[in-house]
Amino acid sequence: MEAKIDHIAHGWALLSMQVPQLRRLAPHRQNIAEMCESYSLAVLHLQTLRSSTPESDHIREYEEMIAGIEDEASYYLKMSARCSA
Repeated sequence: MEAKIDHIAHGWALLSMQVPQLRRLAPHRQNIAEMCESYSLAVLHLQTLRSSTPESDHIREYEEMIAGIEDEASYYLKMSARCSA
């Protein structure tokens, strides 16, 4: 039986480690829930790909996707800082 994962909380935790400045938005994390969920799913799938098919071209695609989500989180931070200033 597969364990249920709260992908929003999991993605938030992972993304907060990669983009630490994101932690200041903790009270508003529901605003980026979809991004966190996508990040969680992408990271978990990448782990699966690396363990099952280490030479797959899909690994590079998922690494790029994950980097893109991290960039999007950084952009969101910049925009939220401008809006609150």
